[in-house]
Amino acid sequence: MHIEVDREKLLQQLELASRISTRHQTLPVLQCALFDVSDSTLVLRATNLELGFEARLPVETKESGVLAVPAALLAQTIGLLYDRVVTLKSEGEMLVVETSKSHTTIKTLPHDEFPVIPQLTGAVQKLSGSLFVLGIRTAAFATSQSSIKPELGSILVHQQKERTLTFVATDSFRLVEKLVPQQSISLEQSLLVPQKNALEIARITEVVGEDPEMVVSENQLALRFPSGVYVTTRLTEASFPDYQQIIPKEFATTVTVLRGDLIHALKKTNIFANTFLQVKVGIDPKKKTITFSSDSGDLGKTEETVSATIEGEAFSLSFNQRYLHDPLGSFADDSIVLKFAGVGRPMVMEGVSEKSLRYLVMPMNR
Repeated sequence: MHIEVDREKLLQQLELASRISTRHQTLPVLQCALFDVSDSTLVLRATNLELGFEARLPVETKESGVLAVPAALLAQTIGLLYDRVVTLKSEGEMLVVETSKSHTTIKTLPHDEFPVIPQLTGAVQKLSGSLFVLGIRTAAFATSQSSIKPELGSILVHQQKERTLTFVATDSFRLVEKLVPQQSISLEQSLLVPQKNALEIARITEVVGEDPEMVVSENQLALRFPSGVYVTTRLTEASFPDYQQIIPKEFATTVTVLRGDLIHALKKTNIFANTFLQVKVGIDPKKKTITFSSDSGDLGKTEETVSATIEGEAFSLSFNQRYLHDPLGSFADDSIVLKFAGVGRPMVMEGVSEKSLRYLVMPMNR
């Protein structure tokens, strides 16, 4: 192989590939990016067996060929070069990286064991890339970090209404549901995308900056971008909980509070949170206030009272402080509605006017 390629274009794709490639004891080639050169095109591939990535770059080809080179090492090398054009050529088991002022050799690996990246065929649907990313990033934080139940470590993507996609995640203590417009989508089956894979797909979509085409098979999801970037992920083979059943239909108390006041109170109580990050929430309809308090035991304690519009009963509950704070940055409204179903039951958080995001959190045991 012997090519000349634009350094910036190569570096952008190598950085995406290097995030997917991974060290593997029994399959060392997975740490590599596969270079496949023919005619005037370089096809760059990377996979960790969960995610597959492919990009096409125009190159000046002097000799075709295929080689596998450690992706992160090559990305670091290319990132420290200054010339606009980089020469890459193979010499035996080495890849030579050259510019007018630099000469580097990197040992390659046998490419014969590099896995085939699935090329999905079937119905093609156009996605709004930015809105697809919004759905993933809004839901991802609520997934479970445990591998015991893979469905809880995944994001559910399904279609509740025409021209929308709904993104849902839960770790069984909290749940987030985000609806985003998707004008051209008709999803026949729900998808369960592993959280780490979903976040990487979101990152690739942001970097590429294009609206992709989506193809779905029984256990794979693929996005193909106009520039030639292609990414595919396996889907989780499990059943997501019927989450609609746990969302309360009636509420004992409804509190409307400024989002900024809520963020400030939770930041303050976090300083004095105990090991369990417990924050006590007290609602006083007569005073029209909601009070947040935490007690670390060793460091001290604090109490923050916020003015609010309140309808319903007075009571107090304890929550995980982080669980209350995590979703607040995703709301567009300046005011947040907190709906309390009662002692020991979930609390639902929504925006005042913008109803595309709904968040549910369970209280802590006393």
